[in-house]
Amino acid sequence: MEPFLNEEAIRKSKARAALYTRLLAVLAALAAVLFVLLCLLTRTGNARVMLIVAMAAVTAAGWILICLWLFAAEPARAEARHLTGLAAAEKQIREGRISLTGGSFRIPKSVRVRKVRLETESEVLSLNVSEKRVRDLPPDGSLVRAETARKFITGIEVLKPGPGQAPEAKRSRVKAFFHGFGRFILPALLWAVLATVLTGFVFNQITDTAPENKIVIYADCEVQNAPELAEKLETALNGAVRMVKIHPFSYAMFDSVRLKQADLYLVPDSHADEYREWFLREEGLPAPAGDYFLYDGAETCRLYPGAASVHLEDGLARRAAELLISITDTAKEEDP
Repeated sequence: MEPFLNEEAIRKSKARAALYTRLLAVLAALAAVLFVLLCLLTRTGNARVMLIVAMAAVTAAGWILICLWLFAAEPARAEARHLTGLAAAEKQIREGRISLTGGSFRIPKSVRVRKVRLETESEVLSLNVSEKRVRDLPPDGSLVRAETARKFITGIEVLKPGPGQAPEAKRSRVKAFFHGFGRFILPALLWAVLATVLTGFVFNQITDTAPENKIVIYADCEVQNAPELAEKLETALNGAVRMVKIHPFSYAMFDSVRLKQADLYLVPDSHADEYREWFLREEGLPAPAGDYFLYDGAETCRLYPGAASVHLEDGLARRAAELLISITDTAKEEDP
């Protein structure tokens, strides 16, 4: 009798399950290290790009881990449990004619199997055989002596070959692909959503800080290359604050409280009266249009310190305004 179950098969199954589990842990750790590295490399100037890279990297890493779990680690662990359980189960020997019935399916939290019909002299049994052992079965109608445990065939001896064809050993690749894709798609989509939300949350934490550690500027005009300008201003402030944020008024359209707490406002004279109560004083510093702030050059745009700014006493609001004007002036002079 050719046994389907022995100590060597169990040992290899456990070793394979352990290998995939370790590989899963290593890849998860590498993914975490990659995410931390991306966070450490993030600064004001590249924050938007790094956020997209991090979201893509975390999503892709999660999909790789999902695939490894669904199609390697989890099936290997299930097989190891299955074989260990069969080894401990009581064995029986039965004789009869064998034939495969139906396609393959997976027992929940266990292995993929094929149904086998065994017709003995006294009864007709519906048994299972691991899909991996289908190739070891004789043609349908063969007279066999089978060893069974818990409705599984664990060994077989051919007494008389049958007239049928040898059983199909492999599933159709197309069916296998679509079955695997069906198992993958839902957790993949859920992970993509979760990865996007979590990555966005983490990046929001590392690219923002308390008001006393940043300078916030709102402009009543279109702003372009804001991250580049913010990074230049951060450098010019020489570590006085952790970061600079520059936004158009539309950024805080639904959060007027945040807008009213800005450190500096860039407002054209034609709109100054609308926001006068937000300014510390009526007169502001004239600011040029250029590569960063897009407004009608025919009118004057001024920088006003915010009345609610936390950087009035330490002078950082005034200093940031002067440096911002200097940077934009320089950029304008450099334009061809």
